[in-house]
Amino acid sequence: MRHTARWATPLVAVFAVYLAACTGPQEVGEIKAKVDEIQAQQKDILAKLDTLGKGQKQILEKAPAAAAKPAAPQEDPNKVYKVEVGDSYFKGPEDASVTIVEYSDFQ
Repeated sequence: MRHTARWATPLVAVFAVYLAACTGPQEVGEIKAKVDEIQAQQKDILAKLDTLGKGQKQILEKAPAAAAKPAAPQEDPNKVYKVEVGDSYFKGPEDASVTIVEYSDFQ
């Protein structure tokens, strides 16, 4: 948000000067007042964002370390799972070194 404020303020000022060249003196004063009002609102918004950011930092500092996400267990690519297929239908030889088992539910 701070990056927006850095380029938004000069942009508003340039726009105000452009409008001032196209309008009368009374309208120029009204435009300047609006620009000042917008700049004040921007400062208020930035102050509120800073307060929110500080509050978030405090909450994160107070959070217990146990709340951190536990690491996923490591998989063993060499582990062999023994699954009894029983009388289930299969393709290929009975003594195959690899059997692919598919479970499904037809509800």
